[in-house]
Amino acid sequence: MSQKFDLAVIGAGPGGYVAAIRAAQFGMKVVCVDKRATLGGTCLNVGCIPSKTLLQSSEIYSHVLHEGQALGLRYSKISFDFEQMMKRKDHVVHSLVEGIAGLFKRHHILFFHGEAQFIDSHHLLISSEGSQETIEADYILISTGSEPIALPSIPFDQDKIVSSTEALSFKEVPKKLAVIGGGVIGVELASVYNRLGCDVTIIEMLPLICPTLDVAISKELTRVLKSQGIKFLLSKEVTSCKVESNGISLQLKSEAGTQEVDADVCLVSIGRRPFTANLGLEKVSIVLDKKGFIPVDSVFRTVQANIFAIGDVIDGVMLAHRASQEGVTVIEWIKGGKPLIDYMSVPNVIYTYPEVAAVGMTEEEVFAASLIAQIGTVYFKGNPRARCSGETDGFLKIIGDKKTGTVLGMHIIGPHASELIACGVLAIQKRMTLEEIARAAFAHPTLSEAIKEAALIALSKPMHA
Repeated sequence: MSQKFDLAVIGAGPGGYVAAIRAAQFGMKVVCVDKRATLGGTCLNVGCIPSKTLLQSSEIYSHVLHEGQALGLRYSKISFDFEQMMKRKDHVVHSLVEGIAGLFKRHHILFFHGEAQFIDSHHLLISSEGSQETIEADYILISTGSEPIALPSIPFDQDKIVSSTEALSFKEVPKKLAVIGGGVIGVELASVYNRLGCDVTIIEMLPLICPTLDVAISKELTRVLKSQGIKFLLSKEVTSCKVESNGISLQLKSEAGTQEVDADVCLVSIGRRPFTANLGLEKVSIVLDKKGFIPVDSVFRTVQANIFAIGDVIDGVMLAHRASQEGVTVIEWIKGGKPLIDYMSVPNVIYTYPEVAAVGMTEEEVFAASLIAQIGTVYFKGNPRARCSGETDGFLKIIGDKKTGTVLGMHIIGPHASELIACGVLAIQKRMTLEEIARAAFAHPTLSEAIKEAALIALSKPMHA
């Protein structure tokens, strides 16, 4: 006899576990199933959290190494302990995994470690280590996330051709690292190992890295990373790879001709694809679209009225916080609410040094929409707090609609951009105007003063420009 639940969640990542908790808060009986033994999904176990932990460790080391003496620090030698960095990363991950497990226990959410497969629209078969169990649920939420995409001609071997998963668990820092793909994951992991003395080359097919960014931000990020020692080969396509005992050799082509790049390890970071294999979607008449995503309506329902899908398995930007918001939205809709997600106010962040953060429309998108833009740009080299901390690279750009005065976008490359962007998120979500931001009192000295100054510049009322 199968166990009966109000909600079954397939996938315990940031979308799934948050949805499970929200459902339990509504008094629903909830079960969550994941093929990984630990909660948190890719983001917590082999993605966002371990990468940011390594970025923080390597950033502190690099900052002291290169800027320490200018800050008045004196030392005879500085070095790093890579093994300890990895241990700290593992400890951070473990502590957060345990935190989610504690939340599940507090909210009486049952967790199954195993693979879930649809039997029909209300029943799932859970397989784990040779045993099987059937569960029944009124509602089922698919939140199985995504997996790295391999190049057809260069399959992963988890040794010399690796994905981000293996790159987060190297036993030692490679001497030479080739990164195929200049997206968010590529530039972040390139930054980690570049700071630790690795010779890093990023290879990108397009003429810009992180091409969804505002063009000016993308170009500035390239400039800064180059100044830090990362090499870039843009508008280059990798055609093949030779794997040898002592490393790899990549063959590239472009309009200028062909060339080779040698490295100890190659990180392939060309994107991710939705993970929907072995779910038995055909048994519930769910057909993937041409890009491999599960089609859903405005409240994330599939063709089955009681089955929902969120996060990386549906079309859209693959972001942990997007999935979490969608998970909450599904549950609140089930319980009779009318929640909405304003995707224009969902931010993107890249945790390089300096950080990059963006929300809303880029300058290029504003002009493509035939809107008249009011643009204010402030460089951090003129910000007092940035001068105090010695973090003066980058700038902040705010974009408003000249007709209505409302904020359309905010784009930042600079210190603590990941935190500053929250102001832009609220401004867009609440339809704030440039005038409202310009009239607000920002604490002095802070980096956030750049937001006020940018709004003033956009309004042709500069105070310090």
